[in-house]
Amino acid sequence: MPENKELHANHRQRMRKRFAQQGGFSGFAEHEVLEYILYLAIPRRDTNPLAHRLIDRFGSLCQVLEASEADILTVEGAGPAVARLLTTMHAANRYYSQNRARAPRAFQDLEEVAVYLIPQFYGAVTEQVYVLFLDDRNCPIKLQKVTEGTVNEAAMARTQIARLAVQCHATQAVLAHNHPAGAALPSPADLQFTRDLANALASLGIRFLDHIIVDKEGDYISLQQSGRMPAAEPTLMQGVAGSKEKALEQDKKENHGSV
Repeated sequence: MPENKELHANHRQRMRKRFAQQGGFSGFAEHEVLEYILYLAIPRRDTNPLAHRLIDRFGSLCQVLEASEADILTVEGAGPAVARLLTTMHAANRYYSQNRARAPRAFQDLEEVAVYLIPQFYGAVTEQVYVLFLDDRNCPIKLQKVTEGTVNEAAMARTQIARLAVQCHATQAVLAHNHPAGAALPSPADLQFTRDLANALASLGIRFLDHIIVDKEGDYISLQQSGRMPAAEPTLMQGVAGSKEKALEQDKKENHGSV
């Protein structure tokens, strides 16, 4: 037993030295990253077997970090301290990503808007709706989370968005929501909500620039750039389409030929 403890202690020391030399987890296998993280919750016991069990249970390190405390506790050897550590790390990572994406003084195009909005959905497991309000110089005024739930279930969100736009004296707005379990493709309900919101904002003299849909991987589609925005009006923001949209268009050309 003492020999095993010494062997394990030496292993941790080697892992820490390797982490310091690499300046992070470069070159680490997925289970080694999790094994190292677990040191914070398990000061003495070998964390390698638990790291493997967690990844086997959830499928990947990312999915381990996205799991709930209740689900983590179902894994053999994962106690409350482990569950709290992993869920806290996920929450901290999301907080970091969202706060690191600082809005510029003025957006140059819609792609820049999308890059700013995507981190808001990092790690989200439910649909969330955000609106970015801007002035007539494309400067951000306010980013507001409007609701959590599918867009089509949030009819009240339309009135709320219009009210917020007036309150902050916005002249332009960009809507963004996520599809945490599906592709970044607009549903009929998404398109109908977009039309309804466009009409509501237009009646107030506010330009509805774009509706951005983000998937779990952080890829997105811009309804403006893909020609799906209702009564699209000229805008100073002439960004490029989302990367998935471009891939879909390329696939269409390859399979059906150019129109």
